[in-house]
Amino acid sequence: MTLNELSREYRTEEQKLTKQIDAYLPYAKSLSGDSRREAYRRLACLYEMRRDVRLTAQTLEHYYDNRMEKRAYHKPAAYFTAAPQVLS
Repeated sequence: MTLNELSREYRTEEQKLTKQIDAYLPYAKSLSGDSRREAYRRLACLYEMRRDVRLTAQTLEHYYDNRMEKRAYHKPAAYFTAAPQVLS
């Protein structure tokens, strides 16, 4: 299985989770009290799962892109140009 095929599967799972959220949200809004709190806790889990699936799909889709441009953390230029220090 290639990374593109795997990313398509993750996108399919994202769509399934979106449908679950869309179907469950009206039900959660109709509840009250503790049951409503539990329903919103479940919705929070579904939202988190969907976010993780979406991020994984994006990572797989762009795995071979130029990652140096997309890095979240960049080391200072001095780190790469400084002469190595000799330990005594």
